[in-house]
Amino acid sequence: MNKPSVITTICVTIFLAGSAVCQHDHTAHQQSNASAVADGETKGTPLTVTGFVRDIGCLMRNKKAGAAVTPETIACVRDCIAAGSPIAILTEEGELYTPISEGIPDKSVRDRMLPYAGKYVRVTGHVFERPGLHAIAIDDIKVIDRPANSKIPAY
Repeated sequence: MNKPSVITTICVTIFLAGSAVCQHDHTAHQQSNASAVADGETKGTPLTVTGFVRDIGCLMRNKKAGAAVTPETIACVRDCIAAGSPIAILTEEGELYTPISEGIPDKSVRDRMLPYAGKYVRVTGHVFERPGLHAIAIDDIKVIDRPANSKIPAY
């Protein structure tokens, strides 16, 4: 066998082995999803959250960031989100909730959240929490005025 044929054979073998591993991982993922569904894990806890829809990047990089209230800071939030920064709801308690879809497999909710960027909202949905993480599958979302006693710092 010549050198190019040996290389081709090796590459095909690696590709097929990788495909088998990926298929196995996908099957295992489907089985773990089935287990989660069986034990009720996918239902979450009903909750209403009030907060400010914003990007995560600026919030994490700028200690003064909170609720954008000036045209410049609102434009900054929207620009960051348009550029791909993850979207979150910053609550009055200072918690960040990541919006997720209502089912498995999870689907992007970005298009649904874009109109709310830079606005206060009241969200009703099902919450999923892990140490240090909060996510909400949104059933209903409404724009509200900034609460008079808002604890979210304005910038």
